[in-house]
Amino acid sequence: MGNNSTTISLYSRSRIHDICEYAYQNQRTGEQLTYESLGKRLGRSARWVSDVINGRATPSREDAEAFVKECGNHRSVRMLKHLFGDAPPPTDPRLMVNLTATLYNLIKQCQDVIHEAQALIEWERKRRPWDSLSTDEESLLKEAGKQIEDLFQACDDVHILMDERYGIDPAIHQHNWLLEARDLEIVITDPRELMRRERQEMLFAGGRTQ
Repeated sequence: MGNNSTTISLYSRSRIHDICEYAYQNQRTGEQLTYESLGKRLGRSARWVSDVINGRATPSREDAEAFVKECGNHRSVRMLKHLFGDAPPPTDPRLMVNLTATLYNLIKQCQDVIHEAQALIEWERKRRPWDSLSTDEESLLKEAGKQIEDLFQACDDVHILMDERYGIDPAIHQHNWLLEARDLEIVITDPRELMRRERQEMLFAGGRTQ
C-alpha cells in the first residue's frame, strides 16, 4: 500500500474563467461590482476582468483566488479550491433546501463519523503494531476517511447557507477559530517552532537528529 499524491478534480484548468464568471454573476458583496470597480480592487483593468470572464485570458491561481474572493461568493471559492485539488467541490444547491435541513445532515454525518471512529478505536486496540495491514483493515481505514470527508462537506454546506441566508461570511469562522487555537496553543504558529518540536520529540523517543 502506498500514498497517492495525484490531484483529484472534476474541473479542467481551462474552466477557470467559468468559475470567475459564476463568481461575478453571483456576487455577494452587498453591491454590484462592475468590470471597472472589480478591476480597481484587483489592481487590474476593466478589460482584464472582461477577458478573464469571457475566456480570453487565463489568470494565475493567485489572481483567480483574488477575483472570486472579491466577488464574495463562497461556492466559487470552493470550486476554485477543488480545481487545484485542495477541497471537494460544492454540494448541488438543490440538495441544500434550507439551513435546518443542512444542519440535520451535519448531525447525521457527525454520527456516522463517531461510529467509524469507535470502530477504528476498537480495531487499533486489538491490533499488534508489528502486523502488516490486511486488505480488510485498509478498507476500514478508507471508509473512516471517506466519512470524515463527508463531514467536511457537511460543515462547509452549513457555512455556505449561513452566508447565503444570513450574510455570515465563512471567513469569520476561520478567523475566530485561529484566534482561539492560538490562545490555547494547539496550533503551530511558526515553522521553525515545528522543526524544534519535532527534534525534541525525536530526542524523547531516543532517536537522532541531523
